[in-house]
Amino acid sequence: MSSEPLTIALLLKRQDVLPLVEQVVLAAESDRPALGWYARKVYQEAAIAERLIVAVAGKDGDVRYAGHLLFATTFPRGYVMQIHVDAAHRRHGVAQRMLDALKAQLSALNYIAISARVAEDLRQSQEFWESQGFYAHGTAPGGKTRGRTLVLRSHELPTQQLFAASGLTHRDPLGLAADPCTATKLYLLDLNVIFDLGPRRARHQDVVDLFALERLGVCRLALSTEFDAELKRSATSAKTDPMQGLGQVFPKFSVPPDDVMARLTHEIAPAIFPERFAADALTANDHSDLRHLGTVIHHNLAGLVTSDGDIRDAAALLRQRYGIEVLSPSAFKILGELDTGIGAVTASTRDTLSLVPLALGREAQVRALLSSLSVSLADQTTVWAADDGSSRARHRCVVLESDRVIGYLMWPSNLRGGTWEASLAVDEHVSCAPDAARLMIVHLMGCAREEVQRMRLNLAPAQACVREVALEMGFTGTPETQALHKVSLHAALLPHNWSALRTRLQAVSDITLPTAMPVFRQADQYIELMRPDGQRTQVTAFALETLLSPALLCLPGRPAVLVPIQRDYAEHLLDHLEQMQLLPRAKALLYQQRHYLSAPQSLKVFARGHLMFFYESTRGHGQKAVVAMARVVNAYLSAEGAIDKADLDRSVLEAADLAAIGKSEIKTVVVFDNVKTLPRPVPLESLKRLGCGKATQLLTSRLLTPEQTHSIILEGFPP
Repeated sequence: MSSEPLTIALLLKRQDVLPLVEQVVLAAESDRPALGWYARKVYQEAAIAERLIVAVAGKDGDVRYAGHLLFATTFPRGYVMQIHVDAAHRRHGVAQRMLDALKAQLSALNYIAISARVAEDLRQSQEFWESQGFYAHGTAPGGKTRGRTLVLRSHELPTQQLFAASGLTHRDPLGLAADPCTATKLYLLDLNVIFDLGPRRARHQDVVDLFALERLGVCRLALSTEFDAELKRSATSAKTDPMQGLGQVFPKFSVPPDDVMARLTHEIAPAIFPERFAADALTANDHSDLRHLGTVIHHNLAGLVTSDGDIRDAAALLRQRYGIEVLSPSAFKILGELDTGIGAVTASTRDTLSLVPLALGREAQVRALLSSLSVSLADQTTVWAADDGSSRARHRCVVLESDRVIGYLMWPSNLRGGTWEASLAVDEHVSCAPDAARLMIVHLMGCAREEVQRMRLNLAPAQACVREVALEMGFTGTPETQALHKVSLHAALLPHNWSALRTRLQAVSDITLPTAMPVFRQADQYIELMRPDGQRTQVTAFALETLLSPALLCLPGRPAVLVPIQRDYAEHLLDHLEQMQLLPRAKALLYQQRHYLSAPQSLKVFARGHLMFFYESTRGHGQKAVVAMARVVNAYLSAEGAIDKADLDRSVLEAADLAAIGKSEIKTVVVFDNVKTLPRPVPLESLKRLGCGKATQLLTSRLLTPEQTHSIILEGFPP
């Protein structure tokens, strides 16, 4: 009889892996020179946390250990700690299958990369990792015993693309980097705007703000050749008008040819000067205004900046008919001071990082930081506004560690077509550099005043750490550029606001959602979208929420779970309270993905993609109400000893608090993101009426029925 072919199976679930831990330990010990040494407890805890993949080989009814892959995770990266294949089962693709399984698992959880450290002298191992797409990006010293050099390798994980691959990569799934609508807009200036530069003119400050923003690149300004002609007509003497000299500073566009101008005059004059046009009594100034508008239309410019009331009154018609904007200088008015309430956080080093406005006395420190990052002196002044004095045209913040500037953030005080363009730099030599980057990005995103906000984040050169933090927080971009992009939807999409938010998203990003809100089928159900290039594509609901984070798609029928949380923990994990915080804020608020810990028996109610409602209990003067909601990314069991500091940082808990979460040493760790505070908290009385349970019953996590979920959403987000 012929024997059966060899079959390889991968085991990932804790109940399947735990019985094989002993064999894994023996296999690892057999090749310690290549694999290093880990205590048995490490493998046991990894099996419980489902961070150990075991391959088994079956042949002729006999099933044996074939290999294992031990890994760790710290979002957004995974780390291969050990990979081994039994000598009898090599050349069967076991190692590749285990790595492929790890890549698929972490890609589904939106991780961006997997890292590995490989001893430089292990040639075959180096060739294997190279063949698996792990590129070398550095070296590090190994242990003292062997004195090896370790090659640092990394593999970038593909994520689901919202757009076709033509010219787009998984680093820029929304195609925002190549979108022409981010180009700086060019506006034509009317002569009356130049006159308003006079210090005693009523609109003087508005025009000063306009020119300050133009210097920062928010917009570009130009003149028409009509400017010179109009200036000559209005001259009161033969002397040279200083305005003519000022006009030479700006680029100029020619007035359209006579036949084109005649046609445009008959099209637009009746809407702007109806009475005088009907009476054939247009004045010289009227014709001049029409030539300015004709120049904008003929050269396809963004619009006209004017103080003329008649032209601005026709703005809606001109926008609809020709796609141009007619704006007053006040449209570029500097926005007021912003305050997100995040001023200081406790960093990983336990030092306090403070985010404060840049004071004049610290500009030298900012210039020193930018110089150390190879930012040229010219760019420091123009692009980064590092020595811009007391100008109101931009917001400038610094992150202080003690009294030292370790981070700098600048963005113009006015929007550019709905896009915020910011510049950010961090001293990556300090240990708390990731926290400084998170603090500034959280601050920037928190300053958004619109439900849909588009951002462009320009980084200083060689900012690998900052780039990784930004990617974790939902920004995208290509490795070839220093700019990252993001579209944020700061809302819960509900049946009654779907149409309005769909329209707003389309206006800001050219991404078009379905006309009707889909009904929930599963977390990874596909939703058809219209891309900016007009082509249709399919993307999963889970991926769409990630791309538009912190958006929540409250599709009808989507499962949800109600979880309890005490006031002392809720205010630091959810940031749902409006009152001013006097102490430094919890580090958890800097993370897109945070951790909620509960008793092990609660694991069964959590699943990837579930909505998560937070019920603030009465303890500690809580509100006795559902105060916030979020999305479940993942849930798993972890032994207390395996819950490290990185996990606790995302949960606002200390190691000493774990004992209070049930008697078991095993805890449920729920990874959640996209936190949204309910505009109207849903009180205990409403929850009782909906059959969610009494106050004592709400102290354990529980699944909600579709009807209960729908009612909580309606009450928490009233139309």
